[in-house]
Amino acid sequence: MSNQRPGKYQSKAMFNDNGSMLRQVINFAKEAEKLLEEKGEEDSAFYFGQLKDWLVDNPGKGFNEKTHRILGL
Repeated sequence: MSNQRPGKYQSKAMFNDNGSMLRQVINFAKEAEKLLEEKGEEDSAFYFGQLKDWLVDNPGKGFNEKTHRILGL
């Protein structure tokens, strides 16, 4: 008999759902950045790029940070 408590368990399906949703948001921001740059909307494209970079660099934090911090305002 062990005195060790059971570890925390995360179902694989839950992780995949969150990961796929995060990938969808990253892909959306990447595409929006590209399309806005093509239309000459560099300012708007910059902020979509900031969002994309934040989510790629900080996948665990996601949207838990303040908006102004993510956008660099």
